[in-house]
Amino acid sequence: TNQRESTIVWDKITGEPLNNSVVWCDARNGVQVHKLNSMFGQNYLREKCGLPIATYFSATKLVWLMENVPQVKEAAEQDRLLFGTVDTWLVWNLTGGTKGGRHLTDVTNASRTMLMNINTLEWDNTLIEFFHLSSSILPKIQPSSSDYGSLQSGSLAGK
Repeated sequence: TNQRESTIVWDKITGEPLNNSVVWCDARNGVQVHKLNSMFGQNYLREKCGLPIATYFSATKLVWLMENVPQVKEAAEQDRLLFGTVDTWLVWNLTGGTKGGRHLTDVTNASRTMLMNINTLEWDNTLIEFFHLSSSILPKIQPSSSDYGSLQSGSLAGK
């Protein structure tokens, strides 16, 4: 699922996506990025997240979604919003979705969001607050080689 910067948001109650995926090369968030770069400079967050403030990464795509898609903002206000990159979306759905799906990602995908601290390998509250987001929408970060769960349906269920 090497779409590390593509952004997917969905309703954790219904399991329905709240918008089409905002893919890695989508630059609709350019206004927000230009504003942040003008205020702080492109490298303002680099020490914590290892990345420049740019349209490419998930955090600025999430900001755009919150500001421009009413269903996303509403789901966030009602604590129904989940976020993930493609890996997270697939794991959540394959492990049960609304029936106990696991909301997980690995360090390599989390590192491309601008929300993970590259020194602690955890979500960083300062970065989350910088983008006016909530940690409740973020998947749990775990090592790539760890257990991501079992398939919940189909011919491979339980594997």
